[in-house]
Formats: sequence, C-alpha cells, structure tokens
Amino acid sequence: MRYVFTIIFCVIASWAVQAQDTLRIRVRANIKKDMIQLRWAVNSPIAWKQSNRYGFRVERYTVVRNNVVLPVPEKVVLTPQPLKPQPLNNWQTLATANNYAAVIAQALYGEEFQLSDADSKGVSRLIALAQELEQRYLVSMYAADLCYPAALLAGWGLDDKSVKPDERYLYRVISAIPEKTLKVEMGSAYVSLNEYTRLPQPQELTAIFGDKSVLLAWNYGLLSDLYNSYYIEKSNDGKVFKRITDIPLTNMNAKDNVNVQRMFYTDSLSNNTSTVYYRLVGVTAFSEEGPPSEVIKGQGRNRLMYVPHINRAVPDATGKLEVEWEFDERGNSLLKGFELQRADNAKGPFKPVVKNIAADKRRITYDSLQASNYFVITAVPIEGEPVESFPVLIQPSDTVPPAIPTGLKGVVDSLGVVRLSWTANKEKDILGYRIYRAQTAGEELIPLNDVAVRTNSFTDTVEVRNLNSNIYYAVTALDGRYNQSDKSQTVTLEKPELIPPSTPVITNYKATAKGIVLTWVTGGEENIGLLKLFRQERGSTESTLLHSFSDVTVTQYIDSTVQSNAYYKYTLAVVTKRGLSSAPSPAVTIQAAVTAVRKGEFTSFTARFNRKNKRVDLLWKHDIQNLKQLEIYRRELDKTPSLWKVVKGFETQVYDDSAQPEVQYEYLIRAVLENGKSGATAKAILKR
Repeated sequence: MRYVFTIIFCVIASWAVQAQDTLRIRVRANIKKDMIQLRWAVNSPIAWKQSNRYGFRVERYTVVRNNVVLPVPEKVVLTPQPLKPQPLNNWQTLATANNYAAVIAQALYGEEFQLSDADSKGVSRLIALAQELEQRYLVSMYAADLCYPAALLAGWGLDDKSVKPDERYLYRVISAIPEKTLKVEMGSAYVSLNEYTRLPQPQELTAIFGDKSVLLAWNYGLLSDLYNSYYIEKSNDGKVFKRITDIPLTNMNAKDNVNVQRMFYTDSLSNNTSTVYYRLVGVTAFSEEGPPSEVIKGQGRNRLMYVPHINRAVPDATGKLEVEWEFDERGNSLLKGFELQRADNAKGPFKPVVKNIAADKRRITYDSLQASNYFVITAVPIEGEPVESFPVLIQPSDTVPPAIPTGLKGVVDSLGVVRLSWTANKEKDILGYRIYRAQTAGEELIPLNDVAVRTNSFTDTVEVRNLNSNIYYAVTALDGRYNQSDKSQTVTLEKPELIPPSTPVITNYKATAKGIVLTWVTGGEENIGLLKLFRQERGSTESTLLHSFSDVTVTQYIDSTVQSNAYYKYTLAVVTKRGLSSAPSPAVTIQAAVTAVRKGEFTSFTARFNRKNKRVDLLWKHDIQNLKQLEIYRRELDKTPSLWKVVKGFETQVYDDSAQPEVQYEYLIRAVLENGKSGATAKAILKR
C-alpha cells in the first residue's frame, strides 16, 4: 500500500543538514499529572536513517528526592531493548485513522524513489538518493510533531508512568548506532512531576479587517517552547466555533538563530455586514491542545471605489490657497464628506487642517500656509477606510529672512576647542544657521560652514599658540527658501593664555636737565593690560618699580627723581590683562645730567622706632632752596611704595604712629620746588 500526501514544509538545500559538524539528539519533555512524556529527534537525515535501524536507549537517573540531592543518582534503564520503529503491520490501525501516521509509515517503509534509465547510474543517482532521504526525514519530523502516537510507534517517544512526586529526574536518550558507524551525541532532559502546569492560552491574537477579508496575527515566539502549531476557530454567533482548517497551522519560517515572533493568517469573509468571531487553539508536540485564546470579533469594511484627485492648488497674492479637486458624483452618497490634510513631506503623516467638507463640494480655501506644504484631499466614507488623493506640493513666495539670532556666547578651552551656543529661532520654516569667524578685531568675518547647522550650537577648533589673544564669532539664520538674516552681534572670546607677550624694547633715552627721558616700543598685542618700568641704582642689587602705566599706548616717560650725575639701570615689562608677564626688556644704563632739576640735597634722612611712644620718628636735614613742600612715600619691603604724607617745606620731622612693630618699612622723601618741579630725594630704612 502506498500513501500519497501533500505537506508544506521548509525546503532545505540538499546535503546542508548532513554537513553539520555535530550530530546530536534533541529531547523535549511533557509533564503530566501522573507521567512524563519524552519526544526526541536527530538533527540530520543520515542520523535519522541509521537511528531507525539501530534504535535509541533511554536511561533515567533519580537526582533529587524530597528536595535532597542524592549522593549517588539512581539509574534505571527504561528501554531494555533499543526503541525502533514498529513493523509496518502495527501501523495499519493508526495510519487508517490519522493521515500523519500514514505519512510517517510511508517515510519509513514506502517504496524507493525511482529514477529513469538514463539517470539510474552515476552521480545523478547519488544526488537523487540523498534528496529522497532528506524528504523522508523532513516529512516524518513534521508529521511526528502533529501526531504523538505515531511518534511512539516510530520509536521517537516514550511515556514514563513509573515516576513519583517529589523526585527530579535526568533523562538521557542515547543512540544505539555503533560509534564506528556514526557518532551521535546523546540528548537529555531534567524534569520533575512537581513542574506540572496547565497549558496557557495563546497570546495577543489580533485582527485587521478589510474588504471581505481579515488578517489574523498572534504572538508565536512567546509560547514557541510549548506550541508548535495552531488551529484557528471561527464563529458567526460567538458561541459555536468551527476550525477553518483541517491541518493545524505551523510556522515554516523558523530557522536557527532566527527568533520569529508572530504568525499570520488571512481569512476571507462572505460579506462586510456580519460580525465574525475568532479564537486560537495551540497544539503541542505531544498532540495536546491547550485552552482557546481570548475571542476577538469584527466586521469587514467596504472599500470606497472612487478616489479624489486635486486638479488645482494655487496660492493667491494674499497667501490664501484655493484648492479644487475631482470626485465621481456617484460616490457622493457613500461619503460623510471630505478633509483637506497637510504634511511637511510627501510621506506624511498627514493631519486634517480643514474638516467636515460637504460631500458635494469640490473647492475650498485655506489661509495658514507654511513655507513648504504637502496637501491631500481625503474622501471619508460612511463605512470603510478613507481614500486619499495623491499629494501636491505648495510653496508660497517667501522673501522675508528669519530674525537675527540672539544670545550668542561661547568658550575656548585649553586645547583650542570652541563651543558656541545661541537662542534658537522660533520660525517654523527655519532651515539652520551659518557660523562666521574672524581672527582679529575689525577683520572681515568669514563663513565656516556651507551646509546649514540644524541645531543652535556649534563646535570649532582654533590655534591657541598664535599671537592673537581673542577670536570673534557671529551667526546668521537661514529659512527653507535660503533667505538669510543679518549677522548677530559679534561675540569676542578670549583664548587661553599659553604664550607670554612679546618683550618690549627701550629704543631711546636721553639725560636732560628735567631728568632722564625714556622711549620704548611693545609687541602691540591686544591683551596687554599694564606696562611696568623698573629702575636700579648703582650699588643696589635690586630693581624697584618706578612706575606702572595702565595706559598701554604710552611710549615715553621722564624720570625726574634722578640725582645729578648718578647712574641708573632701566628695564621694562608688559603684563597681559590676565596677569601673564613678558620677560624684562634688555637693560639700559644711563648717567643723569650734571645739571639736575633739583637744587640742593638732603644731608640726612633717618627713621627710628620710638618704643616708648610706639611710633616711627622720621627726621631730615637739607640745603634745598625754593622748597614748596615735601612728599613722603612709604612701603613694606618687596612691595610698591605709595604716597604716605605731604608736609610743609619748613618742617624737619614727622611721626608715623600707624606703623606696625613687626613690619620692616622703607621711607622715601622727595622735595617739590616752588616751580612745581621735583627736587632731591632720599631714602631711609626703619631701624629698630
């Protein structure tokens, strides 16, 4: 007897399965209240053929009893003789009642694949035999998943009824094929009766109803370890359900390393007016059916046969859009009306901007155009899905640039990375921004980007070791029509100071009757904040600060405090606004003129600490003529002197009762003549 069946299954390339690196047995267990069922299969056609010849041995090891792990697992051989397919005569009853059993019997005992005389020899015959073996293997594995009793007859399953509660077992299914013939790795399962649970409902059954059709979908991946196929049941009243297929639906898209999550099925409907109900029943590899899923229901939806078409859409001088469209008058009675819908691009999503347009109307106006618009006319039927026209692009004339960006700010880090940000423009058609940069003040700003920056921030990189201490930036905004705003206010960013300013040079000097005249030049850097002129007298080892210039444009100074015919050494340094000082200029040594500006000298000038009165007594003598007043300067050692007191020209002493006992002071007295010029000077260091 020969059975012929048509079964849909995945076609796997010839030899692909046989070429696997490892042959093994895969085992699945089904836990019932009073027994444990096992199902297994080999993973290649050649192993399947040899296993049918030699069979399988099944061993059971009791590993845990009453929640205690046994020191030595108890072994039981459940198959004294290897399990092999039952003889063909034993299949007659089941094969007559179940087509899947007949399929397995045909795969095991059916007639050999026949070749024509021309192809009965050589390589063609070998290929044909391999293809036949693969087909027998695939068909029998598919059928065994749908008929567990047939799997038992084939020696691919076993019912263990000798199990007990509170025990956990390790089952090992071992191939009886001699290793010298074919090596197949054993399979195993670790289970207990205590793990018994009821089968769950299939999950996430959904339906999309169309015109006399419905697309059903459900979550296959969630319960794929339990259910390998499904029956779909249908009802017209929600009470009596009938299966819409005789064969359960099986996922044929599953592949190794591919996680298939959903299954789909399309069913036809007789009309769009009746409510239909659907539910789902899962089937396990042990031919068990689970409880039905939740019921879903719905109706088919009529499809509108007429489609609108936009004939004309033109904005007028005031910016209003007039839209005209076509629609077959015979479809008016099927409509609720029309909608004008808008989107930013042709793919949508489109949103209604004018609703409830009468079904007999074919023209409307719209006055809220943006820089770029895509419009469709949507026919909204009384029943069924809306139908849209093809989109049309509308771009009204726009020559108005966006607002000038505001709030530009930034910072430059020590690596020269510049981070800019500004307030984003609020125009809906804003395209982006263009960034401008200049290296020096007054230089023309140069654009940095050809493609508009879409965000309100920008990162730039500058060289921090060149001489310019600042960097300058501005921003413009562009809209979708490439209208560009004016530049924002320029922001000046200070670069980190890594290089000291250039060393100044004293370029000229002259000894005159008024004093020593010094002339100099600096490097002219933008960040210079201070000039410092130092003087060292002959016989002294230290330079003292003679004068500080906050006006950095000054290039000349007259030292009128010099003494007649004395020698002085001068140096100059520049300091940046952030305190970085240059190296001192090359020193110049100058002898003051013999005819100094002052007349007469201080013959003595002393400073003594008066411990009794806790003060400093300053006393002096001089032979200066035409003396108007005396200026007394005080400083703590290593600090800049400052004017402390002015006294009359006839006075010869003064007291400093604000001096601190523990501080070392130096005093300088200078004569001021009646003509306003400076006269002689003298210094005194406090003696204690």
